[in-house]
Amino acid sequence: MWFEKAKQLIGKAEGEVGLLVKNLNTGETLAYNEDKAFTSASTIKVPILLALMDEVEAGRLDLNSPAPVSPEEVVPGAGIVQFLSTGLPLTISDHATMMIDLSDNTSTNKLISTLGFDVINGKCKALSLKDTVLGRKMMDFKAREEGKDNYTSCRDMLIIFESIHANPKKYEPALKILKQQIVNNLLPALTVPDEFDFAHKTGELPGVRHDVGIMYLSAPIFVAYFSMGFKRELDTITLANEIGLLIYNEYK
Repeated sequence: MWFEKAKQLIGKAEGEVGLLVKNLNTGETLAYNEDKAFTSASTIKVPILLALMDEVEAGRLDLNSPAPVSPEEVVPGAGIVQFLSTGLPLTISDHATMMIDLSDNTSTNKLISTLGFDVINGKCKALSLKDTVLGRKMMDFKAREEGKDNYTSCRDMLIIFESIHANPKKYEPALKILKQQIVNNLLPALTVPDEFDFAHKTGELPGVRHDVGIMYLSAPIFVAYFSMGFKRELDTITLANEIGLLIYNEYK
């Protein structure tokens, strides 16, 4: 069975791994360390996206509203906004797209400021997520030193993506953005990506690689791959590649 092969690969890994795979049509679920809390890295941007869509549906925000970035709001790290002219007529929709597809940290922080921590964490509570919390903005090293950080788990991400899958009309803009993901060097890297859609978000920190979303193969297959504590970045990237290929070959 393919999952036994996956567990064998995980067993050889010199780091901690979480893996959860669910066929959203049949309910078949295969899991390894699914309830372990991991530093979320950029996967925390998915619940931010859902909180945004809820506010839009409620009429409190408009995706087309202008949301220019001031020089004080620019942060380094992932993304392109830091290299653009400040004050450009970017919209909330632009920031949502860049937050997910380019993992832009400045756009993410702009949306956190727009929504507020309480709204985002309130969305996590409304979904009954046990391990997911937004504790700080992107690149806020002072907050991290104070013990504030962002966390999630495979199980929580399943709940988030099941919510997206079960409410296609409500979350249509979010699903479109997730399917446009540009960073595809983890789970789909060894597959034939042109043959299927993958609505997903990756996360990256030193020794950490995450990839979570829905592979639209012969059935919609949710998959969450979480890893941390790897001394060599290539090892966790390769492991994600091999597991992604196993899933692809099983469900294509």
